[in-house]
Amino acid sequence: MNPLVLRNDDPRLSPSINEILECGGVLIFPTDTVFGIGGNPWDKQVVARVQTMKSRSSQHPFTLHLPTSDLTERFAYLNEQTRKILNDFFPGPFTFLLWATAQAPASAVKERKVGIRVPNHPFFTEVMARLARPLFGTSVNRSGEPPINNIDQMIEQFGNKVELIVYESTASGHPSAIIDLTSGAPRALRGELPRQLSPLAR
Repeated sequence: MNPLVLRNDDPRLSPSINEILECGGVLIFPTDTVFGIGGNPWDKQVVARVQTMKSRSSQHPFTLHLPTSDLTERFAYLNEQTRKILNDFFPGPFTFLLWATAQAPASAVKERKVGIRVPNHPFFTEVMARLARPLFGTSVNRSGEPPINNIDQMIEQFGNKVELIVYESTASGHPSAIIDLTSGAPRALRGELPRQLSPLAR
């Protein structure tokens, strides 16, 4: 299987993504940090495919990638403080751990918590926003290895396992910071706590 490789401005992109999400396909996509690999968050077979190709334990949930922050309250409970934080930091290079609602897909939930991203990248803010669909995702690599940002390496390692690669440059090449908002004061589980949240953490 040879994947279709498209850029953000390709007119074939939106219908191709819709078909992939409806028919159990896997895609590689750009974000503002690293490239992601994933698909339909509610498709158990797709979730299992990605777990297998990454050698990833089924005990590790995926991140739910949303095209706009407006969709967050469908999948996570927000209070005044968390709503303000998300308004300040979405879209951006952050994954926020929040209490999951019943509508949150099981692929992104563990211990009633869901990790949510709204990447600041045209693929999400323009393409996926038009489709109004979320994706589950994780970095493009085998578990324990560095994320892959090079198109040739993506094709070499995953080209025969995915249906689509959306290739656009990323902003940093570093994984998103993971900030837990479920335990009172915000705390960083990966990366650094943003300076703006430090007063809330005291």
